[in-house]
Amino acid sequence: MRIKIGLVFAALALFSSPALAQQGNSEVSVNFTGNFQKSTSGFGVSDSPSYSGGLLANYRYHFNRWSAVEVNYSHTKFSQFYNNGTQTQANVNEATFAYLFTFGVSEEARFHPFVEAGTGVLFFSPVAAGTNSGSLSQDRATFLYGGGVTYKLAHKLSLQVGYRGLVYRTADFTIATQFTNAPTHMAEPYVGLTYRF
Repeated sequence: MRIKIGLVFAALALFSSPALAQQGNSEVSVNFTGNFQKSTSGFGVSDSPSYSGGLLANYRYHFNRWSAVEVNYSHTKFSQFYNNGTQTQANVNEATFAYLFTFGVSEEARFHPFVEAGTGVLFFSPVAAGTNSGSLSQDRATFLYGGGVTYKLAHKLSLQVGYRGLVYRTADFTIATQFTNAPTHMAEPYVGLTYRF
């Protein structure tokens, strides 16, 4: 799994490399998240996940006052509980890439709203404790959408509040009795700090 995450970030870094040559248009952030996956059902199986907290880090490059691109990494851990009595606890890592529309707000302004859309991969890795035997790691392609606002606290430091939605197919960890083949949605509100350089 680490190799997969490394390959995804290497590809994203390659596409973003022209951004690194300029000053003042780059931004990094670290955020705390809430992770709320919707319950799903299919083929007679119901999946009711627990809720969790997590961390979200991103690198953002602003082309101008109207648009930016963003590379994201997040981590959380939660459990999937199935109506047949099985369960799987898993670490979930995210690697995504998104386009942001930033509304043409001047860099000197205090408030900077944005909306975003993108795609990427979620990596589900079962944790031995709290998991039925036979569970295997799975990757899920995901669609990302969201929005938020940053509020400038100082010259380069801002507070960031936002919401992200992730749409993907429910993980079953290759266990037939956990297979729903159902799409699901994870709501991910977040708050953190950004630094522009």
